[in-house]
Amino acid sequence: MHMTRRKQDAQPPLERLQKKPLPPHSKLLLPVIAGASGGLLTLAVPDLIGADGLIDYLKCGVIGAAATFTAYTVNRFALEKGAFQAAIGSIYAALTSTVSVLAVGAGFFAATYAGFVKNETDRLRLQDYNAEYSAWLDQRVSAVQGTNSGGATLQAILSDLAAKVACEATSSCVSGVGHGGKGPAFRNLSGTYGSAEAIAAQLSGAEAAKADALAQLGGLQGAMRGVLSDGSLSASERRLQAQAITREAASLLSVVEDDAPSGMLAGFGAQLMQRGSSTPQDRLLASYGSQLVSAASPVRTSGMTPPPAFPMETGVADTLRFIPHFLPVALLVAVCELILPMTLWLYTFIDLRVRLEQQERAAKRPQRRRPPTNPKS
Repeated sequence: MHMTRRKQDAQPPLERLQKKPLPPHSKLLLPVIAGASGGLLTLAVPDLIGADGLIDYLKCGVIGAAATFTAYTVNRFALEKGAFQAAIGSIYAALTSTVSVLAVGAGFFAATYAGFVKNETDRLRLQDYNAEYSAWLDQRVSAVQGTNSGGATLQAILSDLAAKVACEATSSCVSGVGHGGKGPAFRNLSGTYGSAEAIAAQLSGAEAAKADALAQLGGLQGAMRGVLSDGSLSASERRLQAQAITREAASLLSVVEDDAPSGMLAGFGAQLMQRGSSTPQDRLLASYGSQLVSAASPVRTSGMTPPPAFPMETGVADTLRFIPHFLPVALLVAVCELILPMTLWLYTFIDLRVRLEQQERAAKRPQRRRPPTNPKS
């Protein structure tokens, strides 16, 4: 018996441990963990790569099968080799096995979590973009609405000029020459009235177009919210419709910010001011021109911030930014893909280590000697 114990004490710790197989929970859970990890990844890959058609789904199946084999192989080597070596004190085995388990688990977690939440993350990013773009759009529209195109001033001048033309025809009230008639002063005033009336018509049309564009912009913001809240749309369809709405909004904004009417009015006013003051009618028209130039303020958008950029396609890094929003999903995937394999390795290591320590204590425990028996006389 003493020889047997001494022979056992002389054996290396690894040989003493290998007399017993892995703990039952380790052998049973290895295929379960690998199958669960591969299955979750297989379900997530179609959304991750945007699968569309039989070939893409076959690719997803191959990826899932390869991932299952990888998870099983890495975890099995980590338990059967790494945990054994780590239990007898090999730091390299402990580092290699734990790093390999964590690396595979982290890769599975990133891919599976991203595939599960990619579509919803894309919708949230578009919602954030829409909020930024709406605020920027309101800023630009407010800047335009704060400008004065000079339309009211032009209408007041037209009313006063019409009275002056009629008065000049009957009593020469502007020129002071003669007693009415359609002389040079009348023709000068009436020609200017016709030009001002044509500009007023153009200005009115431009203002109507701006008002219509503003109304359509308000409708587009509602349409964007509807697209982003429509759960029946795929991520690609939602993105295409959001881009189309953004382009249409930019086109309508260019109509709202069109500075041509104000510039046209200011140019007309400058022409009137160039007439000088040689005659009473010239002085009158120059005063009109000064009013128009002062009233027409151009739309200033050069110093304003540019529009926010439309978000790029959603990637894995984008989904990781939204982990707090998808925390229950992230925790569930992390437990299955990362925490459970690492926990299994730790329990296996602890189990092996405890066995070795028990065997070492048993080997060092002194044996009781049986008292000698007296021979029968």
